[in-house]
Amino acid sequence: MASEFTSTESNAMQVYAPSIVFFLVTPLFIAFRFWSRITRRTGLGWDDMTIIISFSCAVAVQTIMMVACNYGFGQHIKTLTPSDKIISLKLYYIAQIFYKLTMNLAKISMLLLYLRIFVHRWFRRCCFTLMGLVTCYMIASVTLSILQCYPISGAWDKSMPPTCIDLEKFWLANAGFSIATDSLILMLPMHPICTSKLSVTQKRGLIMLLATGGGLVITTSIVRTTTLSFTAKTPDTTFNISSTMWSIIEQNLAIICTCLPMCRLPIATRFPLWVSESELTAPDVSEPADLSKRQTRRWSPYTGPRNVQGITRSIVITSDEMSDELTLDPVERTFTMSTLSSDVGAIRKIVEYEITFETASEAEP
Repeated sequence: MASEFTSTESNAMQVYAPSIVFFLVTPLFIAFRFWSRITRRTGLGWDDMTIIISFSCAVAVQTIMMVACNYGFGQHIKTLTPSDKIISLKLYYIAQIFYKLTMNLAKISMLLLYLRIFVHRWFRRCCFTLMGLVTCYMIASVTLSILQCYPISGAWDKSMPPTCIDLEKFWLANAGFSIATDSLILMLPMHPICTSKLSVTQKRGLIMLLATGGGLVITTSIVRTTTLSFTAKTPDTTFNISSTMWSIIEQNLAIICTCLPMCRLPIATRFPLWVSESELTAPDVSEPADLSKRQTRRWSPYTGPRNVQGITRSIVITSDEMSDELTLDPVERTFTMSTLSSDVGAIRKIVEYEITFETASEAEP
């Protein structure tokens, strides 16, 4: 397995350690996310499906890199046999593709979550614009990663000198785009939250939650960026792998960050100063509600006209069952379509509904 030049020095733990840790930690946040969706009966959305795909790609990155370590990735390149060197570098090449899918899908998932919460026209336009930009960049970066060398096999087999793109510039450009879009995604909801009718404590809690998660991802991305130039230039490609370690950490933190808004209540039990007392004491919707204490300002089943369909922007009314998205202060039901789209005083949720009814003539024999 090794050439005549032998060495026991290895950096494989830089791959194994974060991979094993996040194999355990990241699924917990995914589970909290889906538990929140199920118990609050808000239903799964495209944001949930996207984060599952992103998580699957992250698992692929970590699994591939751990397999690569079995072929000498993390050891000095001179200690590897030609076949092991080719296999480890080929697996590293494949992992780069899944890494770019992971990061960009996590961003798209966060933007899709925003679209489930906010209805401000300007905000939704910003979300769709950012989503289009991230999607286009994801396609471009994945394509460049696949075609980084001609022939393609030149990315892992240097026996015949290939023609390759400048990896250092490509990696730095990718890191810069990631940091810039993460910063925009983090700042985007701050204005709607600050101008909403949430209590000061709830605003503070949401902002701190988003800032903590987004800040960790951005900080990790910056640290990773500082390792890219050295990794791109080093002749000992399989040994100097600090950028790989930070890539594994970064992609998992990005996934965890997208799950934090659905983990407010578990976090609130650990950091009660971040949320209001009402969030801590609110009952779970999975428990039967006491009908004798039902509030009047709630949605209830409608029986009426049949074959009438429509789409409206409805107001999320506070009740003893909290919304999965955000807890809102009481608002009036007298909003019209024009005032609803222009009002920035509350965060509302778009609801699609269908109404059926029977007329008196149809009911008579």
